[in-house]
Amino acid sequence: MAKEFGSRADMISGKIDEVSRNSIWREHCKKELNNHVLNTNFNISNPLKMPTLPEKPNYVLPNTSMSKSDLDAANQTLREVCSVKNADVVPPEKYESPQTAGHELGWHSKVKLVDKDPMFEYARNTCEITKYADAYFAMSGTTPYSRKDPV
Repeated sequence: MAKEFGSRADMISGKIDEVSRNSIWREHCKKELNNHVLNTNFNISNPLKMPTLPEKPNYVLPNTSMSKSDLDAANQTLREVCSVKNADVVPPEKYESPQTAGHELGWHSKVKLVDKDPMFEYARNTCEITKYADAYFAMSGTTPYSRKDPV
């Protein structure tokens, strides 16, 4: 045993070679696996006292449908409870100043972002290589960069 692992002083000081370290680790794993017992017998002493989890708050049965009047009543109640005023109005008309950092960008702008703005239009520019690739694809049905099957 002393020949395999070196002297006691080497083991304490940490000067164990890799082979010895691997042998020690193998013995450790073997001992652990011999003592390992897998428990597969699970019992619940009283199922009536078992804590149950509630359904998710957004759980809806697919066959449930609401009428238009029920939906309007629910929306009205939601607006009253949550104090959502002017839900259809844009933030600059609701508040005097920006409420978040995201509001600061474009807060005082009167330009509608929905309309076409030349700043956001990017024309498709092509160079000679892309024109060649488009013409090649139209002619042969494959790109000039695809691999050819060896004949």
